[in-house]
Amino acid sequence: MAEATLDQKRMLKAAFLTFFIDMFDVYLPITVLAPAMEHFVPKSLPVSEVSTIYFLIFTATLIGRPVGAFLFGHYSDAIGRKKMGLISISGFSVVTLLLIFIPGFQTLGYITVTLFILLRFIDGIFLGGGYTSIVPLAIENAPKEKRGLWGGIIGSGYPVAFVIISIITLIALKIFPKEGYQVYGWRIIFVIGVLLGVFIVYYIHKLVPESTIWLKVQDRTKSPLKELFSGKNFVSLLQVLLLMLGLWFQIMVVAGTMSIVFIKQLNISPTLTTTVTLVSYLFLIGGYISAGWISQKIGRKTAFIILGLLIGFFTSLLYYLLIAGMYKNMFILFLFSALIVTVSGMAWGIVPSYINERFRTSVRASAYGVGYTLSILIASFYSFYMLALKAIVPYKYTQIVLLVFAGILVVIGAMLGPETKEVNMEQ
Repeated sequence: MAEATLDQKRMLKAAFLTFFIDMFDVYLPITVLAPAMEHFVPKSLPVSEVSTIYFLIFTATLIGRPVGAFLFGHYSDAIGRKKMGLISISGFSVVTLLLIFIPGFQTLGYITVTLFILLRFIDGIFLGGGYTSIVPLAIENAPKEKRGLWGGIIGSGYPVAFVIISIITLIALKIFPKEGYQVYGWRIIFVIGVLLGVFIVYYIHKLVPESTIWLKVQDRTKSPLKELFSGKNFVSLLQVLLLMLGLWFQIMVVAGTMSIVFIKQLNISPTLTTTVTLVSYLFLIGGYISAGWISQKIGRKTAFIILGLLIGFFTSLLYYLLIAGMYKNMFILFLFSALIVTVSGMAWGIVPSYINERFRTSVRASAYGVGYTLSILIASFYSFYMLALKAIVPYKYTQIVLLVFAGILVVIGAMLGPETKEVNMEQ
């Protein structure tokens, strides 16, 4: 087994840090702004309208990500992974810095909300470029026998970011009084995001080389996106998008509904809900890495099929038992939550290596960015699908239907694709 070189290890660290800061930035409005929304909207505004504005701030970032994936993926294939990674991370660090200085509703009225949504959309564009450039750089240069494991390590940046930002927010809420947090407490957490971005830019600029695989490409295309959306590349992309649609449904259903189920349906306190969620995501870190390692042993395709079946049937059953209130004590509550989050989310640990292995170097960054991101545009409307499904099943069980559907899509998507673990990334 070939030992990774120092440059390869630095590429791995850069990809993990990029994925981490990407998810850290995505979760800033979800976790950090929720307790501070009164600072940006009139206090008399109905809860439904406040929730809508909150949703728009979060969704603006998600919509921007596919735009960034198309834009930065194209240039990552055309002029280099490292250069576009540096531009991307610098970009969303600057935008996050600008967000810190947005005044409250009392100063600018609804212009405050408009600015926040606009800047979060621009932020999403830059975020879409971060993982689109640096992740392909790391995976295509990884030792072949370690690509699966490395993909899992890179992907684990998501749960690590979720855990850390949740802990920071809880500490800030303890330190600052309610009014203080709404005015300036959340801004301090955004400052942490900016500083992390600056550190990662410095690390990549100083220590991470350009992809040697990309530098070797002789037939570099001037239109990577045009090549991606034609011929065999397009067929491969459709297969990846189907697989990813299942995975995006999975993450939207679990991450998007579990806290609400705990608080609203099971009458569990917000503090206990946060604790259970944090513990579950700590287990998910190991789940990502384990899935990547397992896929290196049994193959990406086989691993996806097994995990898809577990998503569709095992975790769906556990979710049903949880919603139905069939847990007997706190230990069972923690166990069910950890199993649902970890087992259903493990497949994401295979994604970084799998998508990059599906495409040749000349279109790899474009394919990874588009393939990873585009399906979110369908899955992000999961709440509306749940409303439609309540005509068939009780509303509180509609997310289970979507979870079963997600597992089926993962299995079908994996079966339609080839095994990739032995792919030569230079060919």
